[in-house]
Amino acid sequence: MVSCGYCKAAVALYQKKGRGSLKRMYLEKIVNSAVDLSAVPETLCCPACQRQLATRVALKRKNTEAYQLIRSAVNSKEL
Repeated sequence: MVSCGYCKAAVALYQKKGRGSLKRMYLEKIVNSAVDLSAVPETLCCPACQRQLATRVALKRKNTEAYQLIRSAVNSKEL
């Protein structure tokens, strides 16, 4: 579960693999989202307080797209 670091509102349900902190969210691993990800493709904002949480980037190495998270802007919790 990924939530906003400012207002604690739920943002997305993400399937994380491995240990360590969450630095980026790959689009194919987002299970459920409170935000319409197709409406605002460049940024990920909190649905409650409208603060920017991440920026969308294209990763050349894995040939995929992901959201690069801003440090301390999100909280992650294991379900």
